[in-house]
Amino acid sequence: NNLISAQSSKSCPATLTNIALLDDNTVLNYALVPSTAADGDAPNGILCGRVEHYGEGWIALAAAETADEMVGGEAIIGLPDESSVLKYNLGGFSVDLVTPMAESMQTLWDESIVQEDGKTIMTFAKWLVEENELEIAEGRNDFLFASGSSNTLAYHAARMGISVDLMAGEWDVLTTTTSTEAAMMDETTTLTTTEAAMTTDVTTIAAATTDIATTTEAPMMNDPTTEATIATSEAASTEAATTTDAIATTLTTTTIASEGLDCTVDFCENELTSGYLQRYKVNIPEGQDPENCEGCSILMELIFEGEAWLSIGFSEDGNMIGSEAVIGVPGGTPQKYIMNGYALNLVELLPEEQQTLTDASITATNGQTIMKFTKLMSEPGEIEILFGDNEFLWAHGSDATLAYHGNNRAAFSLDLAAAGAAVAEEEVTDPTDPSVEVEEDSVNVPDAIQDPSGGQDCTVNFCDNELTTGFLQKYRINVPDGQAPETCDGCTIDMELIYDGEAWVSIGFSLNGRMIGSEAVIGIPGSTTLKYNLNGYTDNLVQPMPQE
Repeated sequence: NNLISAQSSKSCPATLTNIALLDDNTVLNYALVPSTAADGDAPNGILCGRVEHYGEGWIALAAAETADEMVGGEAIIGLPDESSVLKYNLGGFSVDLVTPMAESMQTLWDESIVQEDGKTIMTFAKWLVEENELEIAEGRNDFLFASGSSNTLAYHAARMGISVDLMAGEWDVLTTTTSTEAAMMDETTTLTTTEAAMTTDVTTIAAATTDIATTTEAPMMNDPTTEATIATSEAASTEAATTTDAIATTLTTTTIASEGLDCTVDFCENELTSGYLQRYKVNIPEGQDPENCEGCSILMELIFEGEAWLSIGFSEDGNMIGSEAVIGVPGGTPQKYIMNGYALNLVELLPEEQQTLTDASITATNGQTIMKFTKLMSEPGEIEILFGDNEFLWAHGSDATLAYHGNNRAAFSLDLAAAGAAVAEEEVTDPTDPSVEVEEDSVNVPDAIQDPSGGQDCTVNFCDNELTTGFLQKYRINVPDGQAPETCDGCTIDMELIYDGEAWVSIGFSLNGRMIGSEAVIGIPGSTTLKYNLNGYTDNLVQPMPQE
């Protein structure tokens, strides 16, 4: 109380203008009130924070000596069911070693945690220097972030280590896992120390002709109440031996729906993601050459199944900064923007003389949002849209209020001269998906299931899949006579796992790529191979299925 009253002249600003991406679904909006903010103040500063997590569960932000070491750290943990935001000592990896600090040390203020519209939001204000606590520097600091899959403090569903320069407003991702830490809030386990998705789709051919590129691009827009947008750091950290992109590549499917159409005559279509369709037509004035066209324009429609703001961006390199976008919010008119940075005040409307869109509209009716506009393909001082290969960005919100879009964004390449030929940078085509039309000469797909590595018929021969160096999966699908493999009654799979070493081995089957809730076949040398339910990360929660 004496500390707070002595420094009561300091307070957090109304707007938190700095950002750091904590993981793909979480952003820290923050402001630093330095110790020199006002003459006469006591020598201390304030960290003002607002953690927005796109999911429901407990969340934690910890100060640490290094971003790869949890033990010894000090965390602010928010528990939604208890409406509790407190400071904790991180004494170990099990929950009983994560303990609230003494009441006299609970000096946070303006603290809150709420859940709304699928988001968990935690706010706090904290002194930078407090007795018997880790000091938060006004420059660079290492932090740990974790979030749970439920509101009960337990094993974290996500963990990230970051380095943040609070004064400069710069941040780097340092690590997402460490060899010594399996979980921030987990009991020690011998079966698994990290969560790996053991997924092999035996009905899928790896599309060797499709390039998979990792994007480091994140959001176009963030919550206007924080005046910040979220994005991955475009510079990898040079301070850590292990670095990672803040945004993981998402492998999804692009539908090629306009095979054979002339996109200068008919509307061509490109499914950006499930429930989000792009339709476009190139308008070429009579007597003009599309490759070197004066006055060519593109008529574009974005159709989204839901009510939300929509955006399509034009880029020279697939990155957000430096790109230009058409953004539409229901109730307004789509306009052109320049993306000068990730903060909202750096996402700026182009000058009025450059607002040259025609027939621009956005409507949200009957659960569907449609944005339409016509744009000149070549305009002075703007990124040119080519009758050929282009780099585009798409995004949409979770509702009709302009805000952070979470995972609802991607960069993609689109060849306007090749009808329907659109492949997103993060995306691969699954030729076995009946909704996907693939050029006949791109992949040879007979009726039987194929081997990703060698083109064999996996219903006749064993197919191979190298899980990792020294760990091979071999499998074959048994299809009864008269059955179709896609809708098979009685189909089985023969599987072999060959590991170069002596160890227990496991293969799991999951609906979402996560361990908890999945099922696995686990074999231990000297014992019988059995099926298990994976109900958690500790041994006692990895349980054999009933005998029957």
